[in-house]
Amino acid sequence: VGRLALPLLLIVVAMSAWTTIDRFHSRPEQLGLPAALTVRGDGTLGDRGTRTLLDRQPRVAAVYPGVETAALVPGQTATIALRGLGTRQDPYPYTLAEGRPANGPDEAVAGQGLLDLLDVRVGDWVRMTVGEQPQILHIVGRSIEPENGGRVISTSLDTLRENDPQLTPTLYQLRLRPGADAHEVAAALLAAGHGHLDVHTVTNPADGLSPLRAVVAGLVCVLALIGLVELLTAIGGTVREGERDLLALKAIGLSPRQITAITVTATSCTALAAVVVATAAGLPLARWLIDAQGRSSGIGAGIAAGPSPLLLLLFGAAAVVGAAGLAALPASRAARRRLADTLSAVA
Repeated sequence: VGRLALPLLLIVVAMSAWTTIDRFHSRPEQLGLPAALTVRGDGTLGDRGTRTLLDRQPRVAAVYPGVETAALVPGQTATIALRGLGTRQDPYPYTLAEGRPANGPDEAVAGQGLLDLLDVRVGDWVRMTVGEQPQILHIVGRSIEPENGGRVISTSLDTLRENDPQLTPTLYQLRLRPGADAHEVAAALLAAGHGHLDVHTVTNPADGLSPLRAVVAGLVCVLALIGLVELLTAIGGTVREGERDLLALKAIGLSPRQITAITVTATSCTALAAVVVATAAGLPLARWLIDAQGRSSGIGAGIAAGPSPLLLLLFGAAAVVGAAGLAALPASRAARRRLADTLSAVA
């Protein structure tokens, strides 16, 4: 069981990696990318004019004004990204993996990269400098941050305005309606802005991971071949061991078909046990490996996604049915051997 379960376990891990990559593409809002477009103005339209123009676009579901600036933290030479997005009345929908949203004054959420850089945890206060002004924020949650290596601390625009009342939005994050094409909406906004708007689609980090799908698919094929070899080895061992019991089974009156069914059932049970072990151990192992990679990259844990129950069921059924099918022919041949051949094989 163990030798057969190992390649099946690695297949479960590979399927989890595939599902995680697919999740980045199909549900980016669950991985820290709720907005599809970023809009910046040249200052001609002003905040009110830009908001009016964006609100007129019917395919835009929500507009979140904000600013993003570099900030310095004590003891560090590298800068971090300080973002103020949304307002307390219309907060930006950050994807949280830990803690709670930043709803109150001086509250913020931070990426894993920033927590590691400053050696702080959710619940701590951090002090930074923006230009010449100090900013003290209370980290109340950890967000999934695919940008800037996770070295991002985010709060509401209202919180930053408490330090600088003259602060105006420099960018707008747009969440589109379901089914809206980001490139078409961007082209429409550029045309409506008459050159006063700079519109960009939000970069999805999964775009660079798309070639990995071919690697994962190839890995699954190789592991399936290894599993097939292990299964054939197990079937051969089961048939050889069954030759010793063949005389006894024939002596009690079992037909060749019944003897074949015993061997096929034993092989199927072995495959089923291997599938159960591989699934039970592979799912938590895959989650741990993917989350560990997320932590090391700064995105943070919480991005792993396991295969659907239906896919796991089909995977298990294919393994068990395949094992039964492969065992049927050699078991049938062994059960129909002549008595003299069976005696010589046992001897």
